[in-house]
Amino acid sequence: MKHTSTIQRTLDLVIGRRLFTTCWLSASLGISIIQMRLLAQAWLVLPHALAPACLMSAWILGSLVGLRVPGAPRVWGSSYLACVLLWLIGPSLVSLHLPLVSTALVSMVALAMVAVLLGASSTAWLTQQRSWPAVEERLALARSLVGLTVGLVVAWMLPAFAGLIALTCCLPRFSLDSFLSGRAPLPMSGSVAASWVGRYWHADRWQLQLDRCALPWNWWWSCLRERSRDSQGYLPLSLMASGSAVILGGVWGAVPTPFAASLGATHTLDKLAWLLGGQLVILVLARGLLCAARTVIGFPGRLVPLPVRSRVRTLALFMPLAMAGGLVALGLPFLQAPWWLAVSLAEYTLAGAVWGILLPRLRPPFAVAVAAQRHLSLAQNARLLDSLQLAHTSACEACVTRLCATVEGVLIALFAPLIGWLIDESRSVDTILVMVGLVFALALACSLLALGAHWKRPVRMQRTTTRLAVALEA
Repeated sequence: MKHTSTIQRTLDLVIGRRLFTTCWLSASLGISIIQMRLLAQAWLVLPHALAPACLMSAWILGSLVGLRVPGAPRVWGSSYLACVLLWLIGPSLVSLHLPLVSTALVSMVALAMVAVLLGASSTAWLTQQRSWPAVEERLALARSLVGLTVGLVVAWMLPAFAGLIALTCCLPRFSLDSFLSGRAPLPMSGSVAASWVGRYWHADRWQLQLDRCALPWNWWWSCLRERSRDSQGYLPLSLMASGSAVILGGVWGAVPTPFAASLGATHTLDKLAWLLGGQLVILVLARGLLCAARTVIGFPGRLVPLPVRSRVRTLALFMPLAMAGGLVALGLPFLQAPWWLAVSLAEYTLAGAVWGILLPRLRPPFAVAVAAQRHLSLAQNARLLDSLQLAHTSACEACVTRLCATVEGVLIALFAPLIGWLIDESRSVDTILVMVGLVFALALACSLLALGAHWKRPVRMQRTTTRLAVALEA
């Protein structure tokens, strides 16, 4: 009877997904507000672009730590809220006065420690697996594109209420973890029910962990080359995605705070509302375009259909170039009117949304690629991979992905202070945006030319081989 009552108290899957998605979105926006408020406080303590950039680097390094901590959502949620309350209620942490030590230096060290703690606890709280359905692809992508602007608007236009608004946004997620975890629609990881479902409903039920010490030093490069052989363009797309993430992550880690501070100095903070409005409008438009193009690009976890794959890949490769153009447009002196800034950021947001949607479909996980090609293997009487081989390759791919994410995070943490230092030296955010955008666009153009020549070479070789065969037969 107790087991039956537990099942009856479980939420419906659709209702659980909507509830969890709403709480996740609210908490993620609250974390963005806290992040921007922390950077704004660093600017008030030390009005140089290098200060918030270093603080963002500390947050990113804390996030990398949060990705590797053991799973305990309720504990990490409590830790995050405790850190926020300690930071908001205890201003003495950032106002210590010691002899022979600069007050600003002590304050920045204290803020850096708070940033590391908040970055680690918030990342562990948001990213750890639970017994709830996963967040939808469109919502996660929209949050990644708009969350920073939302935090910037609240932190700079409502500074007195930013902390209270952020805590209010985080409370639904904390309540969900504290009081409704027993009513989650999916079985808990490691439970008997989860093992039973994984055994009888999942063909690829093996969960392997690689012994990194027993692998050769270049094991990650071998995995990337094997995946590149299986999926054309996997390695170039991965390198382009990592490079774009590092450059754009460094820019958005250093630019927003001095940009908002310059608007505050000229009493034109209403431009931030224009920027957010342009992003929201373009995301609504992008959602409609995505629904209309579902038959072309497919659903999440599917490959792009073969007849349109080359055209979709060409479109995706030009999206980072469009994002570089958006950065240049944001920094041009004659495009500083509020509506021009909104259009420029909307262009960047649209390109980022298209890139974020198409990249996982052009660079699919190994299990997805195997499932998509299974019918061809059966038609050719080829031997299918067994579950153990598939699990081993998936484990290698997961290790490579984790390693790439760590390297990207470290490079962003190093690149953001460099951008902040350049802003301080040039005394202009717009100049740095134009310079970085042009350099980024030039690097992307060279990469696209090299990539196009690399992909056309096999086609030319195949045509030459065909002509030689025809000539020999004649």
